[in-house]
Amino acid sequence: MTLFRRKRERSPASPLEDIPIGSMVDLADTTTFALSEAVSRTFEVKAVRKYENRGFLRWLYLLENDEEVILGVEKVDEEDYNLARFVLDSEEEFNEPLPSRIRMNFEDPETGESEEVEYERRGVIEAHMTYLDPDVREEYDVEIHDYLAEDATILMVEISGNWVTYFLGEPISLNDVTVYPKGKGEEL
Repeated sequence: MTLFRRKRERSPASPLEDIPIGSMVDLADTTTFALSEAVSRTFEVKAVRKYENRGFLRWLYLLENDEEVILGVEKVDEEDYNLARFVLDSEEEFNEPLPSRIRMNFEDPETGESEEVEYERRGVIEAHMTYLDPDVREEYDVEIHDYLAEDATILMVEISGNWVTYFLGEPISLNDVTVYPKGKGEEL
């Protein structure tokens, strides 16, 4: 009988988990193509928001090139992830409870016409959020409200203290993302 248990062989963590600041992320999703007419674009990870609770783990990676893009990664189980490409829509003071449905108007840049999109709340999660950038590490308790529209676009709302932040996004595939971690010479 041994006094110590053998260390269990663990598979390496996914390259989508805890991507270091300064790493490069290549996006090859349809939005990247539509906005830049390039098959893919490479962005640098500038900051990270990591949300944790029992059974819940989500990262928002602030990516920057000549524009800001946010890569959202949610761990569903040991080997499965939901990914989304977000933009920061707005931040404002939080003064009233969020409704179960949120309507937002978007202007079509080509026609100038306004289109209304309705998002329906799919869940509310209380989480501990750690914000990291090269100079700062801050921790907050937050409430996340996830909304979904009929066209599968996503509205993620983060409430932290007296502030509410709106992130607009759309799902992307694991095949649309390539991570080049800082300090490693090869892609994962």
